Amino acid sequence: MDCIELLRELIGFDTVNPPGNEKPAAQYLAGILKPLGFRCEVQDLGGSRANLIAVLGDGEGPELMFNGHLDVVPAVGEWDGSPFSMVEKEGRLYGRGTSDMKGGIAAMCEAAMDCAARKEPMKGCLKLLFVADEECSNLGTLSYLRTHAGGSYAVIGEPTNLEVAVAHRGVSRDYIDVKGAPRHAALPEQEDDAVTRACRAVQAVRDMNQELKQIVHPVLPPPGIAVTMMEGYEKDNVVPGNVRLLLDFRIHPGMDYEQAGQFLDNGFKRAGLDCCQRTPHFYMPGGETSPDDWFVKLCLKEREKLLGIKSFPRPFDASCEQCFLVEQGIKTVICGPGDIAQAHTVGEFTWEKQVRDAVSLYKGIINKVLY
Repeated sequence: MDCIELLRELIGFDTVNPPGNEKPAAQYLAGILKPLGFRCEVQDLGGSRANLIAVLGDGEGPELMFNGHLDVVPAVGEWDGSPFSMVEKEGRLYGRGTSDMKGGIAAMCEAAMDCAARKEPMKGCLKLLFVADEECSNLGTLSYLRTHAGGSYAVIGEPTNLEVAVAHRGVSRDYIDVKGAPRHAALPEQEDDAVTRACRAVQAVRDMNQELKQIVHPVLPPPGIAVTMMEGYEKDNVVPGNVRLLLDFRIHPGMDYEQAGQFLDNGFKRAGLDCCQRTPHFYMPGGETSPDDWFVKLCLKEREKLLGIKSFPRPFDASCEQCFLVEQGIKTVICGPGDIAQAHTVGEFTWEKQVRDAVSLYKGIINKVLY
């Protein structure tokens, strides 16, 4: 089945997360792959949520996994047409998930189907793992790893413009409650209130970012903290007694939640803000595969051969599920069609040529690892 035709079908499945509803898409792909010789498992996650695990081959040798997520973010805003009906225009493919990341899944499926059609013995096995809930809580990947053994190599098809990314920053999110005495808005300020202190807390975050800029990584940019929410309203005529911030702390691989939290606590303490209370919200570690790894070099070489452009290991700008795979000893790169700048946008699109090039790149990787 042609990757563009398959992408059109996948876009037609509304897998907005929440609630996700990935099971119909997983069942659809299983129905295509099973007749071609894939051993397919639709791993039930409750309700209408599921992963697809499809395996081809059982020979002695490595397991090569192609991984992607079936869920997409909500399609809010003014779209020219239905976000769940793919539109082709001047080489671009429009629709929710075309870039993030059903384009990658479609390309992986065509490459895998081509592999099945070869009817040649493989040195190991080819696995397709398409998961639920990547966009929220990683339910799909974590459920898969609890029930299935780790593999050898993996490619995650997140949008990288077909660059080979080897690392991503993790994310640690905390609520920061800044306390102060509430008062009637008509009364003159007696002392620092919660609003004033919250402004000082934001400045403290900026100071922390200056400190973080000194941290160097071979591939990734420095860690960084962003304030993504500031909330404190009680009533029109009340200066509130609490202002809540939400911090998004992008961290390097190797920094755990406790270390990230300690860094924040120390930063607020240095700023004289003992009025800040930190509450955990979300944590996901960073991930990396060595740029010198054999599998990384293979992927770079195949990309250079395909596109005629010298390739180097790159960072992946967003967070992704590479971290969970490398924790299991799976050498993992991130490489897929589309641009991360298109992810989560109104009028999301990818390029038809990149999706087709991804098929060729994935076929080259399969050929080198499994034949």
